[in-house]
Amino acid sequence: MPEMTRTDALKAIDAAFPTDPIVVNVGAAIREMVAAVGQKPNHLHILDSMGLPPAIGLGLAMGLADSHFEKIVTIEGDGGLLMGFSVLTTIGMLKPEKLVLVVLDNGTYASTGNQPTAAQSTDFAATARACGMEGHDAETIEELKAALEESKSIDAPVLIRAKINLQGQKTPYFLEDPVVLADTFHRYVTGDAKA
Repeated sequence: MPEMTRTDALKAIDAAFPTDPIVVNVGAAIREMVAAVGQKPNHLHILDSMGLPPAIGLGLAMGLADSHFEKIVTIEGDGGLLMGFSVLTTIGMLKPEKLVLVVLDNGTYASTGNQPTAAQSTDFAATARACGMEGHDAETIEELKAALEESKSIDAPVLIRAKINLQGQKTPYFLEDPVVLADTFHRYVTGDAKA
């Protein structure tokens, strides 16, 4: 069983990209990210939209290609990525240089009761490479930190598969209004002084 927890991985992602836009996937990841680093204006929390964060991250990476941001980071789970797997082909075709997609792989649909996914028989990094992306695996927190750091110098879309365990942190529900979350994030990425 992997030693890395979801919270470990989320803290590492936030530390590597403290001011760049980060799309955070559904459920426990959002709650644990908020518990670990607070609610930040550069984090776009995708509520109840399993499978969509990579497509949202792709759109942001294309739209912010000429921005001052170093990277556009998207967090997705293995189950969520499998639900929208075809996004990897689109990312590979469009080649957004700033996109970093981190797949937190615990082998389950954690948001719906830990039913097993097909992740154990799917090589996400190899699939990403076959689609024209960079693909890396991280089995430990040290490997994840190294892969995140390396991604900063790669002018191509990057997928990092981070193997995490099933250990979750008990957190309160995150019941923010999605419209307010989107507006706060929009103001951040556009540099609106009122943000």
